[in-house]
Amino acid sequence: MSAAPPGPSPRSVDSIVHGRVVTLNRTRDVILDGAVAIAGGDIVAVGPREDVLRSNQARQMIGGPRAIVLPGLIDTHTHCTQCFVRALTANELPMIPRVYVPAQRSLSPAQAHATVRLIAAQLIRAGVTTLCDGTVIGAHEESTLQALEEVGIRACVARGAPDQDFKHAALYSQLSERSSVSPRPGEAEAELRRTAAFLARYPARGAGLIRGAVNVSALPSFSETYFRLAAALAREHDATLQVHVARDREEVEFALSVWGRRPIERLADMGVIDRHLVAVHAVLASGPEIDLLAKGGAGLTHSPMECVYNLNAIPDVQRFRRAGIPVGLGCDNQGNDMLATMRAALLIQGAVWGIPRYEPDYLTADDVLEMSTIEAARVLRWDDRIGSLESGKAADVTVLDGDAPHLVPTQDLVTEIVRFASRAEVTHVMVNGRLLLDQGRHTSVDLEKLRAEAEAGAAHVHAVVAGRRYRPLR
Repeated sequence: MSAAPPGPSPRSVDSIVHGRVVTLNRTRDVILDGAVAIAGGDIVAVGPREDVLRSNQARQMIGGPRAIVLPGLIDTHTHCTQCFVRALTANELPMIPRVYVPAQRSLSPAQAHATVRLIAAQLIRAGVTTLCDGTVIGAHEESTLQALEEVGIRACVARGAPDQDFKHAALYSQLSERSSVSPRPGEAEAELRRTAAFLARYPARGAGLIRGAVNVSALPSFSETYFRLAAALAREHDATLQVHVARDREEVEFALSVWGRRPIERLADMGVIDRHLVAVHAVLASGPEIDLLAKGGAGLTHSPMECVYNLNAIPDVQRFRRAGIPVGLGCDNQGNDMLATMRAALLIQGAVWGIPRYEPDYLTADDVLEMSTIEAARVLRWDDRIGSLESGKAADVTVLDGDAPHLVPTQDLVTEIVRFASRAEVTHVMVNGRLLLDQGRHTSVDLEKLRAEAEAGAAHVHAVVAGRRYRPLR
């Protein structure tokens, strides 16, 4: 009797990551003894550990029996070159035009390069593999791109520049003044030609780690011509069109004064609400405005900490999601920690919307994790490659140390990740198969050099904005 023919030889792969695998796939499978095989920057197998090990032979093994293996977390909205400001905005209202923007504009190219490396390092340490910079400005464009490429984090980068002057008549000046806009002729066309060249360099649906997007930052500072041409450009390149909208009371007042329409209604009038639009914040969107976003197929990026620090409003996130609008969470440069941002979303939504309804699970841990992974990827139109652990997707993987005492025992793994996990437990972060964090150590950032640059940069921006602050540093 002849012997049975030998089975196929194990496939050679670069890495196998094993532990308790939270896939975020279509059926949201959690494999308590699972593994992920990685080769050439892609995931080639996900399943029970024994099955993956039987079929694959790896150059390196990562994880362990109690390790928690997640898709790389996604920060759907931030501003990389504002990273040096930090506590200078504490107790400051309003803070964006008075502190943030002047500080950002004052940076040299070298200082901007350092801010991007710093924010990337902070995000990687918290398990983030993808960021979205919502407003890259021309003076810092090359520094930003160079730094992102050096660090190796995945990024969606939205570029553009204002083409319109505006005046907002404040409450006490409206007896004699009126809000107004004044477009600067020809600037929209010239700027969008530069954005078109940028999208050719970084295709919005390309295979690279950086994907381009179109920034039309806000209604007051971008003309109707710019909005309409930018929306057409986004459609042509299948890119996202990223707009801060319905962010604060002043914007709503301004839009009503100038156009007689609320901000999102104004976007609808201009014909720019479609599946390419990412509404940033939209904390003051009315019910009919939310319906306009849903009808057009737009996405939303929500930054819970920014809502509190700006005291603008807390949006009903589930109202957006139930209307069919995908929602991604963003750090917006507040802490640069997606694990903390997830917990903030859970607590703030529960406090504002769950408590009045006596509904403890108004926003669940599963909802929050989805908004930091697969749903965030949908918002950025990148869910073809990232957001879940599935064969054929990019190997963007985050590993947590599940042996930490506050993560023991395991009763509901997703709930415990969202409620209790912190950046302290992040041990490994992989982007496109490359380890950017290995046993808690950065592999693509020189932290000693960066610390010195960050201290000098922080001192610089402090000097720039000190006289603009209402509350000087104690």
